[in-house]
Amino acid sequence: MKKMLTAILVLAMLFSLAACGGAPQNQPANSGGSGETNGDKSGSPVYTITAGTESTEENLYYKTLAFFKEYVEEATGGAIAVKIYPNSELGDELSMLEQARSGNLDAVVVGGGNLASLVPELQLLSVPYLWNSFEDFQNAMNRDSEVWKLLVDTVASKNAGVSLVAPTTIGSRWVANTKGEINTPEEMKSLGITMRIQSNPTEAAVWSAFGANVTNMPMTDVFTAMQQGVVDSVENSPEIMYNYKIHENAKYFSATEHNWYFATVMAGDSMWERIPEEYHEAVKKAFLDAGQKIIEITPETQQVAIDKLAEEGAIITYDVDKEAFKAMIADLYGSVAAENGAEALLEACNASQAG
Repeated sequence: MKKMLTAILVLAMLFSLAACGGAPQNQPANSGGSGETNGDKSGSPVYTITAGTESTEENLYYKTLAFFKEYVEEATGGAIAVKIYPNSELGDELSMLEQARSGNLDAVVVGGGNLASLVPELQLLSVPYLWNSFEDFQNAMNRDSEVWKLLVDTVASKNAGVSLVAPTTIGSRWVANTKGEINTPEEMKSLGITMRIQSNPTEAAVWSAFGANVTNMPMTDVFTAMQQGVVDSVENSPEIMYNYKIHENAKYFSATEHNWYFATVMAGDSMWERIPEEYHEAVKKAFLDAGQKIIEITPETQQVAIDKLAEEGAIITYDVDKEAFKAMIADLYGSVAAENGAEALLEACNASQAG
């Protein structure tokens, strides 16, 4: 009798285990980087790309990743899925860049100023008024331009575990401060402002030359730092400053338009190792298409932010003496290029907007 009961119990356990089932052994869980997740309805595996940004869902950086998600999921019939982590959920840009290099994150949006810590040549793109117009910047960011090709090759030459897969931007950068209107470098100096800048020696040199005291910190810290009086000025795009509610502390905005900002989408090398090669071209094209789309819609998006700033009380100075600012750094283009091995990049940038 006991043997019969034991046999019945063993059979019951076996049926229970069979009913519970489990993930197939050849489908690893997605633990932060690209991974094979549960399959779609047809039973085919789905590979997930993880992507991070400091920005909110309303910002162009996030929208770059959102367009990429839309394009690549459509192009691959759902074989590639994208998981986006906004709002600095995974840390600041430099932290996420390191995660991409180590294989713990697949893609990250990194501003050119921050990426310059890894690719010094990019410090050239932080020098104000490098581009004569938005159209010149847009042309340079075209996937077929000599500037873009050189940027991709320059990043690749570092063998840093990441590659440049798309351009993006936040638009033109302005100056906001808590103390008063700024039309000229002299007015900036007379106000005695302390400005938040990115961790980039070129930007420190530029804004010191313009008369500001400088300190670097993540953009996410600026609102509180302004409330505490640690900084009283910041330079960034109208869209970024509106989304971070800078105008609630700093009422004075100057349309310096000192930089049509170069930002990037960086992909970790490990992503390409985990995603089947048959999807590589679709992923690459989706990244580039997303970047081109963002740059295309930038002026319209920026104007929406400017209008909102004005509606909510920002005092905007449009009559900025841009030539006065530019004259103060006339020698900086050549010196920054020489110091960082970016002579070829400077030549390509100048040639792209000749005439």
